[in-house]
Amino acid sequence: MKTYRIVWRSRAEAQLLALYDWIADQADPQTAFAYTSAIEAHTAKLTTFPERGTPRDDIASGVRTVPYRRRTIIAYRVLESEVEVLSLVHGGQTFASMFDD
Repeated sequence: MKTYRIVWRSRAEAQLLALYDWIADQADPQTAFAYTSAIEAHTAKLTTFPERGTPRDDIASGVRTVPYRRRTIIAYRVLESEVEVLSLVHGGQTFASMFDD
């Protein structure tokens, strides 16, 4: 079985950190750490099963999405040896916001 390496694009990292900050502000740092760490662990499962996400060529070519706890959507692309995490959408954000600059 092929294993892929997870690579977080800077946009996705920034979105994860912003989500941490928002949760820490709304709840507490421990809750924020637990939630964002769980997103990272959920994403890490894509190393062995990257095709499990839903194809979303309507967003951009080759993009797939996978939900986390029905509140966060992780957008990624499967490359030759990597899973490239492109963006995160949490709560009421729209898919279009995933790729806004």
